Amino acid sequence: MLEDLGLTPVQENVYRVLITRLAATPDEVAEAAAVPGMQIVAVLDSLAARGLVGRQGDGNYAAASPAVALGAELAAHRERLQRAELAVAELVETYRTGSMGRAQRDLMELVEGRGAVRQRYVQLQLAARRRIDTFVTGDVQVVGPDNTEEPTVLARGLRVRAVIDQGFLSRPGAADNVDESLGRGMRVRTIEEIPLKLIVCDGEVAMLPLHGHGSEVDPSLVLRGGLVNVAQALFDAVWERARPYGESHHGIDTVDTRILRLLLAGLTDNAVAGQLDMSARTVQRRIQSLMAQAGVTTRIQLGWYARHHGWA
Repeated sequence: MLEDLGLTPVQENVYRVLITRLAATPDEVAEAAAVPGMQIVAVLDSLAARGLVGRQGDGNYAAASPAVALGAELAAHRERLQRAELAVAELVETYRTGSMGRAQRDLMELVEGRGAVRQRYVQLQLAARRRIDTFVTGDVQVVGPDNTEEPTVLARGLRVRAVIDQGFLSRPGAADNVDESLGRGMRVRTIEEIPLKLIVCDGEVAMLPLHGHGSEVDPSLVLRGGLVNVAQALFDAVWERARPYGESHHGIDTVDTRILRLLLAGLTDNAVAGQLDMSARTVQRRIQSLMAQAGVTTRIQLGWYARHHGWA
């Protein structure tokens, strides 16, 4: 956990042992931290050199306050990151002012090879400063709720919006996947079919497959400049006509909420049952109960009631 501050797992473990007690001998620390006795003194001395622990007159060791010792480490880490950001910004400016051919490349970049496409997507996602808009489809992709960088992006406070199609929601585990994304703060809407795979970052850069709708992501185009406006306009238009998914729920339990979300997204009873690991008969029974609770006689009426009463 503290590796980003330069501590090894052994050093972190020893420091954690020491902050739970006033002081301890090297042998006591070695036993509690499961570190060989012949190594513990070297580990303690390395922590002392960084100001994280101190050696007392009686030979015991004590931990320095984390707020003081690690606070200084964090400040130094931030300063290094700021210097790195300035260096990257300088390199970007140098790159963009290089030549006319390079400027043209900046507006439209062709990325080939699934590994290269994945790498470029990760770079765009982690470089976003304010918002990310994405289309998520049912087949293999590099964008969407099942990517490993999503928790990092959402933890930075970016606004992330995703439009997902029925194909994606039909995939095994997709409902759980989307619910996790909702829990992290992503806004999600659903539609029957996505026009193409797409990600737009900050309204300044976009990435989409070269061959458009229904194609694999390799090769892909990275767009900048005025071309991004077209991609952003496409996303905004689809977002406006897509159905909200999971924005609120009041008066019913979590399972019923998930059933309604998936039904309103267009999934069949069997598909809903598969997503929620229950039988189709159980899904139908719960739907009948919801209809009775809403005082309606058809599923269309139930959908209308659910939308206007915050059920899904």
